[in-house]
Amino acid sequence: MESGQVIYIVGAGGIGMPLAALLTSSGVQAVAVRTSRDDIAETTGRIAVDLAEGNPKLVDVRMVSLARLPQVNSGVVAVATKATANRVIAPIIRERFGDLPVVVLQNGLGVERPFVEAGFPRVLRCVLYATGQHTGDTAYRFREVAPSPVGAITGDGAEVEQIVARLSTPEFRFRAEDRIVTEVWRKVILNAAFNSICPLINIDNGVFERDPAVAAIARTVIEEAIAVASRVGVELSPDELMEQLLLISRRSSGQLISTLQDLLAGRETEIDFLNRAIARTAAELRPPIDPQITRILGELVLARSRHERSMTPGEP
Repeated sequence: MESGQVIYIVGAGGIGMPLAALLTSSGVQAVAVRTSRDDIAETTGRIAVDLAEGNPKLVDVRMVSLARLPQVNSGVVAVATKATANRVIAPIIRERFGDLPVVVLQNGLGVERPFVEAGFPRVLRCVLYATGQHTGDTAYRFREVAPSPVGAITGDGAEVEQIVARLSTPEFRFRAEDRIVTEVWRKVILNAAFNSICPLINIDNGVFERDPAVAAIARTVIEEAIAVASRVGVELSPDELMEQLLLISRRSSGQLISTLQDLLAGRETEIDFLNRAIARTAAELRPPIDPQITRILGELVLARSRHERSMTPGEP
């Protein structure tokens, strides 16, 4: 990759906009590509990223609507939209960006599939170990938990190290990972606990560190999901995952998980790529198994999502 190449971050939400701001602050050419609005010609806006309480970083970020973006022939595309939008935006991104490498900055099982099916020859997966929250019109709260692994899904993977180096900043780090499928499952299982339990009891991420009874429920989800992962050839340790869950809980205490943010805002959640995806995978095994608690928690989140969205004007 040449030093002058631009990184286009598609999806200017709680992860995408802080990434664009931090890259820009580090001297990397970055553009935040808005997908929720079609009316933004290329412009610059000042973004505040809260990395530590009371100490926001102010950055002037280039931004443009996806609908206003001309065809691009060089650079890297980092997709940080909600996974629920992938099937809609993947063909549009393919039209705008052609054969450029695409890094999918989303968590969940199979979230990269629409980009593979859209014909991108180089698709990379990133497993996010960071949390972001939109706190105002141009303000975001961002916390890194650990460096986020990136690995190749399609292509020969020769660019992974270069792309990782290009995406990384001191505040938001990435690392190359050969066993990206294992890392995907590891994070899906952790998210299946966070993104179902926290929203259903309306509480922040720190609950597992504070409350042993709630942590015990998370342990059940971890053990059920690991049994499914094992059947598809991915071996993980329940003790290691539980330790990781408690570390994330401690480091992100006070922050609301994305699914709870979506529920409170009346938006569609990504539970279909977490608990429900684990349950679907389990049902397709021969013989099938039923991760009962994991599945039921996912169905309850889905039910609450339908209710919240029915109460929100403009939502189906």
